[in-house]
Amino acid sequence: AVGESAGGESLVKAGDLAEEGRTVRALVAQLCEYFFKAGWATGTGGGASVRVGGPSEGRPWRVFVAPSGLQKEDIVGDDIFEMDMEQNITVPSKTPNLRLSACTPLWFVVYRLRPKARCVIHTHSINALMATLLDATESSPALRVTHLEMLKGVGNHAYDDVLEIPIIDNRPTEDLLADQLEEALKNYPKSNAVLVRRHGLYVWGDSWEQAKAQCESFDYLFECAVKMKSMGLDSALRPVTVNYHAESRGKNRTIDMIMNGAEEEKKEECGSPPAKRLKGDDGPAPAAPAFNASAAADNAADLVCGPSDVPLVPRDSRVLLLDIEGTTTSISFVKDTLFPYVLRNLEGFLRSDSMSADDLAGLDAALAGDLEGLPADHPSAADWRAKIGAAGDDVRLRIGAAVRALMDHDVKATSLKSFQGKMWKDGYATGELVAHL
Repeated sequence: AVGESAGGESLVKAGDLAEEGRTVRALVAQLCEYFFKAGWATGTGGGASVRVGGPSEGRPWRVFVAPSGLQKEDIVGDDIFEMDMEQNITVPSKTPNLRLSACTPLWFVVYRLRPKARCVIHTHSINALMATLLDATESSPALRVTHLEMLKGVGNHAYDDVLEIPIIDNRPTEDLLADQLEEALKNYPKSNAVLVRRHGLYVWGDSWEQAKAQCESFDYLFECAVKMKSMGLDSALRPVTVNYHAESRGKNRTIDMIMNGAEEEKKEECGSPPAKRLKGDDGPAPAAPAFNASAAADNAADLVCGPSDVPLVPRDSRVLLLDIEGTTTSISFVKDTLFPYVLRNLEGFLRSDSMSADDLAGLDAALAGDLEGLPADHPSAADWRAKIGAAGDDVRLRIGAAVRALMDHDVKATSLKSFQGKMWKDGYATGELVAHL
């Protein structure tokens, strides 16, 4: 019989090396197809390697490697290469003109530094890629995750441990990642995976079953981290308060773990980051929870952004106010429908019952104030001055000239925006304007 257990025992049960080779080749092909169906190996990206044998079985390692340039769902066993631990091809692919996977040097980095590893997987998972961008500066050496159930699935970690997945920077070709990968494996001995920024994930296990299960668990955690960020939560921080029951001397005891201080020895052992503090605040952190489930942040500090940052939403917020353009409404709808509606109906609206004499006088003064506040050489100001004389004392003509002068040059004046909003409200009420959502 031929097979491999989760413990990584040899596939050889009856000394049939040829049958072992056929079985492992089929296994690598099936893994690649599975990764494609999971969305982790689209195009020709991603790959897998499995090795069998080794010193514990008194024979050399046999390393099986997926080829490059093939759609992963189309790979068959005959496409797989067999190599030795010196990276020599011992049995080539039976399919002509195939090349070794570009990941091949990286398989061997893992096999060399993780002697028990029998399978290495590389994916182009969207969740993995997005997780590398949670740090807007793209300088973080690792992604940190804690207090998520699937931490148990990645090996060497429990629910309340802090998992650190190292992140290395992408390079133009895969082989150039080898030195960075080797350094990451040495610096993070507990991690069974390495993220590649803007690229994907490498993960390994002591058997192919373990590597596959860990790959699935890592992907789950990456998706959680990305979604938590969108909620204003940080996957690296413990919950503010955790309540759970524990058996002690035959009795249930409720343990209330308050995570704001350093009183729990477990907290120190995990090595999680300290509570977030305001920049320049050298005093003790305040106790009230704010952003990201941390206990020491001022909301205003998280809204101070650099050019590439996205502001976080306060944890306890109930309302998120958005500008319409490009968020709730297409910019093209504003420019192609709403703006032309104002220009087309301007004179009629100014003569309607919606605009009283006081409204007209107030709008005329506000528009004039905004235009006079523009630089003297601004085209809107110049257009307005050229037309205002002809309007004389007719307040409606004065308003029309001011509105057109501002809109022709896309000036974001407060008086203009307020008036446009009033016209649009009337247009929606009469049915002449219909939102595209």
